[in-house]
Amino acid sequence: MEELGPRIWWAIRSYADDDDHADDLLQDCWEAILERLHQYRGRGSFDNWAIAVSRNVCRMRLREARRKREVALEDATLVLDDAPDPEHELMLRERREVLHRALDELPDRERDAVIMRMIQGRDTAEIAEAMGVSRPTARSRVARGIAMLCRMEQIRQLVMDWMH
Repeated sequence: MEELGPRIWWAIRSYADDDDHADDLLQDCWEAILERLHQYRGRGSFDNWAIAVSRNVCRMRLREARRKREVALEDATLVLDDAPDPEHELMLRERREVLHRALDELPDRERDAVIMRMIQGRDTAEIAEAMGVSRPTARSRVARGIAMLCRMEQIRQLVMDWMH
């Protein structure tokens, strides 16, 4: 779970409203994986199967949430004045989505290494241990992943927008 959890989290993050929601979805995904474990036939990678199951769980949750929102909108009669600024919320959400899409484009090994370093705050030794590689290899994967991100146009644009 420790090894595969971050990969699943990033695979499902785009389905979530925020990081806390993604954490909740991850728990639902693990439950579904365990419930459907008997369906895994050993063909192909277990990791890929688990990620596919997780994405399906998220799609189902998204459909359920949309149905509930449609009903709630029909019943809504009040608008709260203390709601967050919708423009600011939209901008933050768009930035997060750009980052998540960019991370999804990285190869698995580099994405996992970058996530462990930049998001989870792990050091090289912890990354090496989690990935089962040497420290120089872990450093190399982080560096390669960051270099790939820096070459992506959407990330360069995100940085430029952030600087202005």
